[in-house]
Amino acid sequence: MKCRTCGTTLTAGALLCGECGTSAIAPRPTLGDTERHDRRALLEAIAREAPARAGVPSHTGAHARPLVDDDDVDDVDGVSPLPAEPGTPAEADVARGGPLFSLVFSTGESVRVSGSGLVGRNPAPREGETFDYLVQIVDPERSVSKTHFEFGVDGDRLWIADRGSANGTRLGLDLVDPIDLVPGERMRVPRGTRIGIGDQYLDVH
Repeated sequence: MKCRTCGTTLTAGALLCGECGTSAIAPRPTLGDTERHDRRALLEAIAREAPARAGVPSHTGAHARPLVDDDDVDDVDGVSPLPAEPGTPAEADVARGGPLFSLVFSTGESVRVSGSGLVGRNPAPREGETFDYLVQIVDPERSVSKTHFEFGVDGDRLWIADRGSANGTRLGLDLVDPIDLVPGERMRVPRGTRIGIGDQYLDVH
């Protein structure tokens, strides 16, 4: 599959083009589609929400953002949430029935996950590997590796593992002493944690 805008070859299951940022599942837009969605308004709406869900631990760091469901952003600047399309990761989340985690990136992308996946500019599994998600993010400075880190769900907790990225993965970027992950070593990530990836970061909700 190739990007409709720049022609870059995309990996199977890619949500966005790693080079130009165009949605790979057009015509329906995603949260990373700037033509139809105001990404800043959506992220501000997430930041305004109070951590009022029972059983969801909150992080007290200055940059923590609580989990937000589709029902909580019914209309942000005229944008209404879209229903899940058949075969999309959102539909797979419902089918699996596992806990949902939101990954909100500093680059503007946002994705909800409940299984295993890879994150990077153009993530690709190794031979024999299979994942539920391949999350592409736009990083023109290329501080994020093509396949930067792996994630998965263990019970009701999310874990991540660096995939030997060039600039490393740091857990708890908003804390005094962030933890530099050892490549290949899994670390559990509480909701509300900020993770540094190269010059970018993401928040886990």
